[in-house]
This record gives sequence, structure tokens and C-alpha cells, in this order.
Amino acid sequence: MEEIKLAAKGLNLYFGNKHILKDINIEIPKNKVTALIGPSGCGKSTLLRSFNRMHDLSTDARIEGILKLDDLNLYDKNISVTEIRKRIGMVFQKPNPLPKSIYENMSYALNIHQFPKAEIPGLMEQALKDAFIWDEVKDDLSKPAVKLSGGQQQRLCIARTVVLKPEVILMDEPCSV
Repeated sequence: MEEIKLAAKGLNLYFGNKHILKDINIEIPKNKVTALIGPSGCGKSTLLRSFNRMHDLSTDARIEGILKLDDLNLYDKNISVTEIRKRIGMVFQKPNPLPKSIYENMSYALNIHQFPKAEIPGLMEQALKDAFIWDEVKDDLSKPAVKLSGGQQQRLCIARTVVLKPEVILMDEPCSV
């Protein structure tokens, strides 16, 4: 029997009176690549954003049911959203670099999570290499990230996610730009 890493049980999501996700039950196994396939507008992105607690930012969003990472209830009131987002990384369909330098984009989350300052350059370099963008940016990390091409911005966002070594990476059509 496979170990379950992420699960939704009886998930219902509403924006105001509009019922968006209806009674979703899904188990995603540990250490497996899992794809959600369906037509545009069927709720794939909304489900991914639910696991990453992105709907917390919407005042009219209401979630019912249980979302879990291992045995952790992701919507437990005692759970830090910052800690969840360290454990569950997300790469969005549209690149979303911070309006800062490449270096600041990469170091931002590392600083929030209090990684040792001496380790940050090495962690950043490895993540940028893993995302196949290091050779293109290594000589100009002070360049504004928004000045990169669309593909470079997306690879930067992938590197920014993997640098934290999350347990799960949710990717919402990350190569569609």
C-alpha cells in the first residue's frame, strides 16, 4: 500500500455563494509525480491553491472538509501558513518574480526561514543550477528579476521554490507561458 502525502477529503470550496469545488476526495501518493488533467475551468488550479493555503488571501473564500499533508491538517488554526508553504512549494502558471533583484528573489524565503547566512549563496547557486538558469544569471545576480525573459522568470520561480527543499511541489502548468 502506498504512503499518502497529500489528501483532500470532502473538500468543498466557495467564493461567496458560488460553490467552486464540490466534494473533492483525492489521495496523492508520496514520491510520485501526479498530474491533474481536465478542461479549462474545472478547478485544477483552485485545488492546488487550496493545498498551498492561497485562498486564505480571499475574504470571501470558505473551505469545508479536510486537506492533509501526511497527518497534518493543513487548515488547523495552530498551523503556520509560512511553515506550510515551506513544506509545500508552488510554481504558478504565470511567472511571478518579486520586483527585486535575482539575488533577492532567491534569498527572500531563505531569510524568512532563517537559513544560516553563510549557506545562502551555495543553496541559491544549486537551486539555480537545478532550474537550468545559473549559467544565464550567475554574472548578474543584481539584475532586476522582472527584466528576465518569460522563460527565465519561470525558471527563476522554479529555483525559488526548490531552494527551500519542500516535501511537495505543486506546479500549475509552469511551462505554458
